[in-house]
Amino acid sequence: MRRMWRGLVSFNLAPAFFALLSAGPIAAQSPWVQTKAGFYAQAAWHFIPAYKTLFGPDGADKPLDRRLSEGTFQLYGEYGVTEKTTVIATLPLRFMKAGEFLQNFATPETAAGSLAGFGNISLGIRHQLINKRIPLSASLRVDLPTGRYDDATGLRTGYHALTVLPMLSTGIGLGWGYGFVYGGYGYRSNDYSHFLDFGVEAGLKIGKAWLIGFSEWVHPLKNGDIQLPLHNRLTGLYVNDQSYWSIGLKGSYSLTRFVGIVVSAAGAAQAENVPKSPGLGVAVYFKWE
Repeated sequence: MRRMWRGLVSFNLAPAFFALLSAGPIAAQSPWVQTKAGFYAQAAWHFIPAYKTLFGPDGADKPLDRRLSEGTFQLYGEYGVTEKTTVIATLPLRFMKAGEFLQNFATPETAAGSLAGFGNISLGIRHQLINKRIPLSASLRVDLPTGRYDDATGLRTGYHALTVLPMLSTGIGLGWGYGFVYGGYGYRSNDYSHFLDFGVEAGLKIGKAWLIGFSEWVHPLKNGDIQLPLHNRLTGLYVNDQSYWSIGLKGSYSLTRFVGIVVSAAGAAQAENVPKSPGLGVAVYFKWE
């Protein structure tokens, strides 16, 4: 199953949403680990087309004063330090843009402009507690407060906090398919709310390709009260109490034994303070086992 799993890294889309396709990829939440000295490296581009509304309370639209768009170039890697332990790192570089005034307000509240910078750089470790037909693994992910913020535009590239996310995951691999579930409790510093994170993923092998469906539910506990700048709250980028239930599809194709490509798309079936727009991604990976 470990051989099958490598090459299926999905992408953690937008502030909270790029969590579906970028930082903290779903692969990092799987119960399988790399072999000793085995590694996986991926370069990916994820983006959300220009959008003008966010999910608001009870599913209502939350209008923006400017059209926003987001893109992320991300490097992701795993390395097996032992047969049961894998270390993980994610380096996201985000490109944010605030464009035309949408006239949802009498006058523009934020300025037009762009912002580029690191998102929350992520470091993690996954250890396989049970290595059987149905494995069980524990993982720990730490997201560093490496994002940038521009007050004139309200653009932000990451949470202004340290995030610590321990998780448990279990699943089953059948050669022609696989499935796993995971769950964890996220701590976020600087008076952001803590959150619960649960998800499921399943894949079906078709020749050299995999067709994969995934879903993730992030639920804030609303126990934080960080006072973010007004312009940041207007854009909704990495604000407090973001929540979503996402549904997505991805496909992976092996070009050679070592190299392959991954494409993905995800959207929110229910959410708050995330874009009302789907996210898309494409990646190239290299693996060694």
